[in-house]
Amino acid sequence: MSIKCTVTTDLQAKDKNGYSGIQKHVEHDKKINHTNQDIVFSETQFNQYDKSPKTRAAIDQWNNEHFKDYVEEHDKHQREKGHAERQYGSVKNYLKRKKKATAVLTIGNMEVQSKLMQQFCPKTSYQEEKLPDGTTHLVFKLKDQNNQPIPDNIAVAKQFYGCFNRALIKATNNNVGWTLKDKSRVNVGDYLHRGRYATNNDEMGISHIHYELATFGMTRGGKKRAAHVTNSLNQALVSLHHAVTGKYCSGRDATKWFRANMDQYALKCLETELHKTYKVPQDKKILDFERKTKEDKTVQTGLSMEQLKAQHQEIADHQKAVQLLQSQADNLTNQKNDVQSQVATVTQNLKGIYEATTGHQAVDKDGNDLSPLEMANDITRAARSSQKDKQQADQDADAAKEKQTAAENQQKQLDQQLAHQRQQLQNLQNQISDAEEQIRQRKLQRIKAAQQEIDQNDLLDNNDQPITVTEANVTQMEQELDSWRQEERDNWETDKQDYQDELDNLNQEITTARTTKTELSTTNQQLTTQNQQLQNENTTVQNQINDYKNQLVDTIAENAPEHKVDSSLLNPNETAQPVISDTGRQQHLRQTLKYLMDTTTKVLQKIKTEATNFINQITQALTQPTQNQQSNPTSQHSPSLDLSNIKNSDKPFDYRKEQKLMNDPGIKLKKAILFATNDQLQKTSQQTKQSLKKQAEDEYEL
Repeated sequence: MSIKCTVTTDLQAKDKNGYSGIQKHVEHDKKINHTNQDIVFSETQFNQYDKSPKTRAAIDQWNNEHFKDYVEEHDKHQREKGHAERQYGSVKNYLKRKKKATAVLTIGNMEVQSKLMQQFCPKTSYQEEKLPDGTTHLVFKLKDQNNQPIPDNIAVAKQFYGCFNRALIKATNNNVGWTLKDKSRVNVGDYLHRGRYATNNDEMGISHIHYELATFGMTRGGKKRAAHVTNSLNQALVSLHHAVTGKYCSGRDATKWFRANMDQYALKCLETELHKTYKVPQDKKILDFERKTKEDKTVQTGLSMEQLKAQHQEIADHQKAVQLLQSQADNLTNQKNDVQSQVATVTQNLKGIYEATTGHQAVDKDGNDLSPLEMANDITRAARSSQKDKQQADQDADAAKEKQTAAENQQKQLDQQLAHQRQQLQNLQNQISDAEEQIRQRKLQRIKAAQQEIDQNDLLDNNDQPITVTEANVTQMEQELDSWRQEERDNWETDKQDYQDELDNLNQEITTARTTKTELSTTNQQLTTQNQQLQNENTTVQNQINDYKNQLVDTIAENAPEHKVDSSLLNPNETAQPVISDTGRQQHLRQTLKYLMDTTTKVLQKIKTEATNFINQITQALTQPTQNQQSNPTSQHSPSLDLSNIKNSDKPFDYRKEQKLMNDPGIKLKKAILFATNDQLQKTSQQTKQSLKKQAEDEYEL
């Protein structure tokens, strides 16, 4: 029974470091403190690496071939516009600002590797080890109790991991691709070119390969900008899909299509290597492809299980932090609105106090509203002026005492209100400062989020320059991102409708195909019945032919026992034997029916000729006169006829038949015997005995 096996191709375009950023991770140097604690360093010797200067030079040359014209045209255009500082100068400088792509190809998982080891490796060559989660995994036993190498087990492990190394390297080669109907060839390396790589067989997961990708694609172009080259991973996949199928699709669909093809091919490569290495019959299937979804926790991506769990936890924590920040931002926005409402209320109250105190509207000479501080100062001056008026009123008349008391009370109230409003104003200013600081922090978060989204989607401005989000343009960038997201959603809806239409057409074609299949099944059943009948008839005819061949060979053996098959009709280095022998008989039976019939005809014709000659000799001897024969010899039979017994024949006379009978040797012999004399009969008998005796002696000598 074949083993269910999943294959995963993980394409990544994270940062500008590319393969250099993961090089320490894939080299598995024991001296480095790795975050991955599932490395079996004793098996690191079976990894394969390619990080040579020749490989790096090949990547640089490939990039120059694909982007040189674009960079030169871009730089020329910038010089013509008077922006020499915006030139790239070289392909290397152009790609230096771009994200670099890497990939991980993984075939199977821990369970698959353990089953393969149990199937092809001796039990003494491996042992069980426990993983941190309590499960067990098989690893090769490369050292004995004295910590000395075990050569036989090392050879077994090298042979086993060699199958994975060759399969992983072959599946990611640049010459892997498709042959189109017009006999042209599209290779993966034309759009996704592999550079440096490292196979990892020493992790507790499964053997996998990390490799560098140089990417090339063509944008579709639009009203604002014509199609141009790009190193975007998504666009490279879309361009590869279009080159093979002739159809455009989204980056997500192109990625699914690429993985579906490459995963199947990678499993086929491993299947071939296992068959070849362990001499497995071709009709015996070892691995059976199995597709698992993203939701399946057993999907392997080249990381250990601990790393994968930590990664999922980190993503969940990040999402919670984002939600918390968003909630805080909403609260700050509400607080800001409340503070602004309170400021408006205090300002309105202050205006009422101002107008009541000064008797004027709270505006300057230009008609603009006074600030709260200006109104407070004017109210203070008005209060002082009111105090002077009060003292003057006391001096002028005692009659105004009541009015003065009211004015004092009013003044006290105004002072208290003013002090209270100033305190409120100070509190509001503090709250405004806090709100502005929180708003500033929130704005920085908005800038960071917008910049991150732009970088993740590899978005550029109209001049194909990287976009930098600042405080001045963050609102505009967010609006443009909203427009971009809406456009992506619209494109997705359009693609979804197109795919739905295509799915409907496919369902219709499937229905038609099923009807055709039913008709073909009926026809096939009828043809099968007819074929069985023909096979039975063919078997009968073949048996009859074999029987006829045996009869012909028996005839040849009976009449020409020394006959041999011509050496040109025999197998190389085979000697012709007489038909009377077993070997000779088999040599004759291997010949065609026509050959046996022709040979039998020749043998019988020879016998017929000899018999005819013998009969003619006897007939001639019987008809020759002897020396003692009288002039009127006495016949052995009376030639007289009884005319009374002659009757008319009821059969028509056939001249040709009568002539043929007259020339027949047997008839002639009978006629000669009837008319021969005793002397002729005796002489013929004696000659015949001598001839037969001589023939017997000749055959005996032979």
